[in-house]
Amino acid sequence: MKNNKLPKLKVSKPLKKEFKQFLEYHPAKRVNRNLRRAFVSYIQHTLDGVPLDMDDIIWDISSLMELLDVAEDETKDWPEF
Repeated sequence: MKNNKLPKLKVSKPLKKEFKQFLEYHPAKRVNRNLRRAFVSYIQHTLDGVPLDMDDIIWDISSLMELLDVAEDETKDWPEF
């Protein structure tokens, strides 16, 4: 049976820097809350015509929100601007 482990991904220094800078100016909790509100509003207004790839959209948004939850926990001691 094959080993189904995902390869370890390397995150470049520039990407780490950009992500850190993003979190400094856009608190994860606020971004997560705003994305959730925008997404739910979108869903409420498009119930009759949901895109065919909605499963992918939900998965991506949900995963991003989970990342933001972790980012909020990791950066809770950072000052807000």
